[in-house]
Amino acid sequence: MDVGRFIEQVKLNCNISDATFWGYYSMCGMLMRLRELYRSEHSLMPWDPLPKEDISVWIASREALWEELEDEDLRPLEIGDRRYGPFDVERINAVLNTRGLVYGGGYGRFNKPTFFLSTIEREREVHGCRVYYAGRELCRDLSTSAAMLQGRSIFIRLEPLRSLLWDKYLELQGRRFGGALREAFATYGIDGTRPPEEVHGKIETLGAEVSEILLLHELGEAFEHERSGEWLDMLVNTSDRWSEFYIRGVKDLLADTSDMGPLKSIVARRHRAQLCFYVVLLDGIRKELFPEMMNAFQVFAEDGDWSVIEEARVAGYRRAVELMEALLTAWRAEGDVGDVRTLIRAFMGAGCEGKRNR
Repeated sequence: MDVGRFIEQVKLNCNISDATFWGYYSMCGMLMRLRELYRSEHSLMPWDPLPKEDISVWIASREALWEELEDEDLRPLEIGDRRYGPFDVERINAVLNTRGLVYGGGYGRFNKPTFFLSTIEREREVHGCRVYYAGRELCRDLSTSAAMLQGRSIFIRLEPLRSLLWDKYLELQGRRFGGALREAFATYGIDGTRPPEEVHGKIETLGAEVSEILLLHELGEAFEHERSGEWLDMLVNTSDRWSEFYIRGVKDLLADTSDMGPLKSIVARRHRAQLCFYVVLLDGIRKELFPEMMNAFQVFAEDGDWSVIEEARVAGYRRAVELMEALLTAWRAEGDVGDVRTLIRAFMGAGCEGKRNR
């Protein structure tokens, strides 16, 4: 196997995907992704300074390349005398894994094809799923997801996870009061006053901790798959980006709060540090869909009562199931879910009103 040639093939598909979908990102989001992609391609750590002149030239050349590739289709991948589709992950990895490499290919936000090739840090079997911990990334696209589920394979990408944790540390430095963020880092002897160089080594320890949360989330998705076919059809045929964010948010909430998800495990093990990191990593839409968790964490921070976290988990799971059924009902009836944000907010408002009436 010519590893160098295979890297070039994967990178070509990464560039074709980026050329087609770069315009879906906001200006700020695009700049952040370009900076991270530059770091990856130049083997820089998240805390290494970026050479301004070099990165400006690199961005210009990348944009020129995208112009050439924007109308191109994804290419099949060749290994030896055999050809594989770019999403034929299982068969490709059957060849690559013997060489210490792992390949990931799937669809991310905006239904953007996303690919990466990396060394294998380690791998294991968990509940019938093959879990790959991807180490040094040899090539990747603009997408920065730290975890992926593809069939019965789960990929934990340690480089994007390291960058995510470094960004959270920088966020901590800019806060006067940190709440869950401050407690999460303090568990590992990190506070916002320490020199950055003292934090670098501890980021790896944090990565091992947070990777467990990501793994449990992906396991939750793998075992909450009864409606996956219809759900994916609905997602693929949703053109509004905010509707897509909310649809993905409902699916994420279902995975987080299921019996195989991270919250169930965190409560069972009374793992306070992981609970803090879970709360820290909740994005805006999942916070909106799961208000019980933020309220429960405030109570928990004062008295350490794990029962309020479990009650919030159960309430979140119930809501995720009801929201999923409401969305699928609309999809089955009309072949379109319409304004998902309005539907979800009306649903949640009715639920809150019902609680007040009771």
